[in-house]
Amino acid sequence: MSKYALSLAEDMQEINERIGRLASVPFLKEYVDYPGLAENRLALLFVFLCDAGLGSERAKTLCTATGLMQLGLDTHETVKTHYEAGETADRNRQLTVLAGDLFSSHYYHLLAKAGEVMAIRILSESIQVVNEAKMRLYLLEKSNQLTWESYVSLRKTIDTALYIRFVEHFSIDASVEKFWKSLFEQTSAVEGMVGEWEQLQWGQRLPFGFSRYLTPKSDSPVAQVLTSVEAKAMEWLGVCEQMVRSFQSIENQRAVSWVTSRIMHRVSRLKRLVEEL
Repeated sequence: MSKYALSLAEDMQEINERIGRLASVPFLKEYVDYPGLAENRLALLFVFLCDAGLGSERAKTLCTATGLMQLGLDTHETVKTHYEAGETADRNRQLTVLAGDLFSSHYYHLLAKAGEVMAIRILSESIQVVNEAKMRLYLLEKSNQLTWESYVSLRKTIDTALYIRFVEHFSIDASVEKFWKSLFEQTSAVEGMVGEWEQLQWGQRLPFGFSRYLTPKSDSPVAQVLTSVEAKAMEWLGVCEQMVRSFQSIENQRAVSWVTSRIMHRVSRLKRLVEEL
């Protein structure tokens, strides 16, 4: 690992620990399954903010707040529409909703304490964008009007709006803004595709999300779906790696390559496990 990647890994560990301390509620952990942190998107945000001239400590504060907000949104997405009847299931649903609200509320307190009024506004606006995209996705899906293009576009918005608002605010020019927005969108799409690949491979879910639109028939064999998912994941990952190589700053190139290498390692591990079956 290069010194740039090692430094980024250490910074991310500190950010993750800050988020963990604020989000750690022993009672909730007993009943709520915490979603994983969006480490790769937070790492990209940290590199971008530092490159934009923000100090390391300020960048960590903004990343911690964004990570808490993302954790809250992701927790709300785990709330099921149907639960088994019973007091325990009802309690778990209510606690999951409350946990998401709790994680989200921490971002405001953290930023207010740091005097980051503009960051509060940025995240508040991005939350509105995320929720509008979620509603649009739901309505299109319910009316059977959701296409591959609209799904990819809305999913990218849902997964990256928190980060892209910072890019729009702190970018020094239009070309920088366009590049970072594309990098966030492309890496989040790859992560989403790889996540579906993993769940489909181990039979945890039927085709969903991206994978529903990659085969011509809804009743296509799972093996065919997996082949399509793998091909698209590798295609998108190749685009990400090409974008990273286009960085003029070698330091940024090596730091951001830490993110793509993490995704590639995840893919390689999945392939290896499949081959060993």
